[in-house]
Amino acid sequence: MTLAAQKISAEALADMLEMFAVQPWLQTLHAEMAELWSLCQSREEQILLKTLLSKFYILDSAKEHAACRGIAEKIIEWGLVHTDTWIVATANREEIDGSTAGLQKLKNKMQPIESWHARMISNIPAAVDKIKSGDNVLLFDDFIGSGGKMITKKEWLIRLLVKEGVVGNKFFYVGFTGMRFGVEHIKAATGESVFVHHALLKGISESYPAVEAAGMKSLMLQLESRLGKTYRNKKLVDYSLGYGKSEALYCGQNDNCPNNVFPILWWPTRGDGGYGKTVLVRAG
Repeated sequence: MTLAAQKISAEALADMLEMFAVQPWLQTLHAEMAELWSLCQSREEQILLKTLLSKFYILDSAKEHAACRGIAEKIIEWGLVHTDTWIVATANREEIDGSTAGLQKLKNKMQPIESWHARMISNIPAAVDKIKSGDNVLLFDDFIGSGGKMITKKEWLIRLLVKEGVVGNKFFYVGFTGMRFGVEHIKAATGESVFVHHALLKGISESYPAVEAAGMKSLMLQLESRLGKTYRNKKLVDYSLGYGKSEALYCGQNDNCPNNVFPILWWPTRGDGGYGKTVLVRAG
């Protein structure tokens, strides 16, 4: 399917051409964009989508490289050294996720390279065999959304360590990118240090005056009402406005879409029971 095959207005076509210029990563998604616009039942809804997509943050290779450098500099600023510090991806043992992939990209940005490489662990369970009492632990994820995942993974790791008699560890939290409210949530819940190279505001609530934001969220909820209520045993209501009401406008280039992103961009089922082509793709 191509853009030319879709029945869209001149205004909608102009929108898409504008989006292709502002967000080059959309240029190969003609059918997906046309289908997204076709979900709209008013010009106001189309303008909302255009407004939000224009602010969408794609973590490309250059931004990812800068984020790796930023994390390396922050670790030095914190006074942490490889002799008593571990960097642990938040993955479970069996899963492949963004934290493991991101850690692979971070490993050659730390100096001295070989010393830090040996201090990076690909998942939580594997860390239990290496961390000793009093060691520093940096929990790493490529993206921090609501902050709940980081807190839960830390609590899980502590339980595993305590079973082995390992205590007195100091925790830090790092990510390439994160939602500002999620970072603040971790700080408030743990009292510990958190760093993301680029902090994002909620796409609507933290980006517009209250009255305007309320109207924009109402339009977004109208759009969501045309999506399917469930997908693979997941309920749309749990992801409305993004998981944890995150209102995220973020994805790593060619990466899995976080569930914190507005579901209108990645939720594939439709209210009529069918499936649609989505601008972003999420597995899991």
